[in-house]
Amino acid sequence: MKLHQLRALAAVAETGSIQEASRVLHVTQPALSKAIKELETSVGATLFVRTSKGVQLTPPGQRLVAHARLINENVRRARQDLEDMQGAVASDIVVGVTPVTALLRSVGACLTAFRREHPQARLRVLEMRPAQLLEQLREGTLDFALTSQSLPVDRGLDCTEACRVPTVIAGRKGHALRGATSLDELLDADWMVLDPLSDPQTPLHQLFSANGLPLPARVVECNSMTLALEMSRLDDMLLLLSEESRRSRFLLDTMEFLAIAEPVPDRTISLVVRDRHTLTLAASRLHDALLAALRADFPVAS
Repeated sequence: MKLHQLRALAAVAETGSIQEASRVLHVTQPALSKAIKELETSVGATLFVRTSKGVQLTPPGQRLVAHARLINENVRRARQDLEDMQGAVASDIVVGVTPVTALLRSVGACLTAFRREHPQARLRVLEMRPAQLLEQLREGTLDFALTSQSLPVDRGLDCTEACRVPTVIAGRKGHALRGATSLDELLDADWMVLDPLSDPQTPLHQLFSANGLPLPARVVECNSMTLALEMSRLDDMLLLLSEESRRSRFLLDTMEFLAIAEPVPDRTISLVVRDRHTLTLAASRLHDALLAALRADFPVAS
């Protein structure tokens, strides 16, 4: 397998067309077809089949294209890393965040400080759900991610717990249950969640299961923080927010924070990367700066 063959494979998979892939890679169609054919001969498998809508990956092609994308990204990052070492940091850095970690004060402050220190760096910050972040990390499209959910042991990823952030229960001003003092009283309430209901690691699952209660029956799932807050502000819906929410003047003016007797589980904030040793110099600096900032803002209780 050669790099130009893997680039050809990834380009055809992404465009769904030999013609379009050749245009993207700036090579002739015969040259691209030859590269794919040589790759198929090398691996001993058919990678594409032609259909009326273009070309379609075979099962072996689907497996190989995932490796091809990762290899191509690693090669690109290796080149950028060496360039950064020779002068001003000018590499691409792609960071993933969740709706919860995006609101942490230290995250915004750290990203802003990094941009000022490295104005030539091309920074992209993408907001996704935790499961989507892990998928993008495995595919190599993210340098690292800042997630807000407990993660299962995964040999393919390097996970560092940064801190634990207290969780609070919130509802709109004047909410009918604003005076509730126990979780039992909230079981029949309408809830809004930012995480998939099917995931048992989410804060809502942990809150109710830890207290021996079933999940509430009426739950709306919404992965947009902005929309979730707006719907909760307009209706009697409860949601779980981080303690950082109390710093927001808008939320203090529009939301009530409920005080119940039962403990509400903290959110575990973690930095996740495929392999910290393969981060570019710039990405490694940003990763470590975020880790230090979060641990300074949320020190572990002694």
